[in-house]
Amino acid sequence: MSCLVVYLLIAVSVFKTDKTELVFDLNRSMVSNLAAEIETEFKGVSDKFRLFATLSTNSSTKNFAEQVFGENSPVVFASLYRQEQSLAIKTYSDKKYSETYGLNPDFFSTTLLAARPIPFNEILKNGEYFWNASIEGGTPLIGYGRNVVIEDSKGIPTDHLAVVGYIQPDKILKILNVVKMSEVSIVDHSGQILLHSNFDWMKQAKNLKDRALFQKSKEAKVNLSVASIQDQGQEFLGAFAKTYQGQIIILSKVSKDHAFSAVTELVSRSVSFALIVITLSLLFAFLLSRSLTEPISILVHGMEKVSTGDLSTQIKVNTRDETRMLASSFNQMISDLKQSRDELQEINRELDRKVKERTLQLEIQNQAVKDAQEALLKTTRLASAGEIAGRAAHEVLNPLTGILARLSGVEKRVHNQIQPQLDLMKDIFTAWKNDHNSGGFQALAANWQQPSQVDQSWTLWQEDMHNLDSVQEAFTQLTHNIESDTQFLINESRRIGKIVDGMRKLSRLHSDIKTYSARQLVIDCKNIMADLFMQQDIDVIESYAEGYDEVSIDRDEFIQAVTNLMRNSLQAMLGKDQKHILKLATELTDENILITISDNGSGISEEHQPKLFEKQFTTKPADEGTGLGLGISRRFIRAHGGDIAFVSSTPYKETTFKILLPIKLKKQLDNNEIKEGAA
Repeated sequence: MSCLVVYLLIAVSVFKTDKTELVFDLNRSMVSNLAAEIETEFKGVSDKFRLFATLSTNSSTKNFAEQVFGENSPVVFASLYRQEQSLAIKTYSDKKYSETYGLNPDFFSTTLLAARPIPFNEILKNGEYFWNASIEGGTPLIGYGRNVVIEDSKGIPTDHLAVVGYIQPDKILKILNVVKMSEVSIVDHSGQILLHSNFDWMKQAKNLKDRALFQKSKEAKVNLSVASIQDQGQEFLGAFAKTYQGQIIILSKVSKDHAFSAVTELVSRSVSFALIVITLSLLFAFLLSRSLTEPISILVHGMEKVSTGDLSTQIKVNTRDETRMLASSFNQMISDLKQSRDELQEINRELDRKVKERTLQLEIQNQAVKDAQEALLKTTRLASAGEIAGRAAHEVLNPLTGILARLSGVEKRVHNQIQPQLDLMKDIFTAWKNDHNSGGFQALAANWQQPSQVDQSWTLWQEDMHNLDSVQEAFTQLTHNIESDTQFLINESRRIGKIVDGMRKLSRLHSDIKTYSARQLVIDCKNIMADLFMQQDIDVIESYAEGYDEVSIDRDEFIQAVTNLMRNSLQAMLGKDQKHILKLATELTDENILITISDNGSGISEEHQPKLFEKQFTTKPADEGTGLGLGISRRFIRAHGGDIAFVSSTPYKETTFKILLPIKLKKQLDNNEIKEGAA
């Protein structure tokens, strides 16, 4: 009878195992098929959203949105936003859908948007994003958004858009409603329900992030798996599948009680029968055991003494059965244990001595390692200091070059303009002094009436007055030039001070961001480099676009970046016997301004072009370049939302760089002025 019970239990166990595998296979197949269906559905929607954004900026057809989404499309509403996210620039709405479900015309743009705000931050961060868009009074919907970058024919980004829309998941919901045995939930990566057969869960945006099956899916490194879990006091057989780069997770589970109801009934009946047999067996065993318990009690008592550490104990049993042989074996084991313990104690004493010796050796080695680490730390600090010094030297070089060039110009003007004027005044006063000494003021006045040798229609007095007027005019112009040069030197010296202060703080904070005309900033950069261009006989050709070109930027950092590019162009044009030309131009787009700087210098080889913005890469000698300039310049421009890009290079014909900066919108500019006025 006992064998029958055992066989029955084994059969039940095998049946439950097979049933479990069957449930796992069903759940695995179901979530796998759903994942494939969702992947196909949403990839098609993603492609239509990109086409919708592209045609919105390029197409002149009025009804292109209806042609993109077509009839019976799951997309019931779509809108197109720019980066500021303030107002949709293009919308599409399925009127047939709204009429079918009796929705107000402003349901999507007002009611749904208020209940389920668009997560623009998540869309911009992830590129694509899904969210629950089902609300009270609406229908089952899934929100979906993606980024679209519009490029021109040269592959340069010209616009950055976000497409947001709502998807009617009727096809997937039909599949969920067909499933009866399992509970299926479709959630996003944070656990919030996107689709469920219970519409109330969708309207409540219920979150399953604390449920065991969802936690299992987040921890798993595979996209499809099954698991036996315990959740809210119940055991479940579940499966999950990840799709769309892990942004959507399909969860399916079924209660073990529900899955194994037939097995439970069989086990219940089998256990009742087995209990009757076991009760009878226990009664017989109790009667039989009385003849065996006494020698076993002696064995147990002896082993209890041994367990307390008394290895001198010997167990004595007077029976003639196997129990006596067992007692003899225990006695031999006790003797062996006593011998082993004595040997272990000796080994422990020897081991303790060796541990102390090894500990001392480790302390000596640790001290040596510590000394080596301190030396390495000092070396690292010296290397960091060297890198910082190199960067500071490069950043200071641009304004310092301008200062030296301007001082050279001042020196030439003093030598070529001031000295001749001083000599002229000296000649006039010497003549006056000699005439006065020879005959007093009368002789001086008489000589003033003599005709001029320069112009016979003038007297000497008129000639002297004309010369003095020329000297006064020259000194007035020279004073104006000196004031301009002095202000230039002060500004460049302050810029050097700001660069040194920024390197000392080791930080990149936008400390002086204001609004400037991009065209005027480029002109300021040209004026700073004007002395160097004039010394090297370089023609500057300027072409600036007319229109609103205000940008929000740190002026010193912009000048530092642009003059660095101009300085590179100047160095590239040295040494070639040809007409040197530097071109400066601006071009306005919808939201950006492009600044082009090109020269006809020696150019950049193809092998060096990919390395231009790498740290410490330079082809110049050590006294001319450190390889920090272009990388720092691009970091400055990128910190203000723009970028510097290398365009092309043809040696001694044209090498071109472009700077892209976002234009500050007039609305934002007016708001900032109002805030500053209020402050």
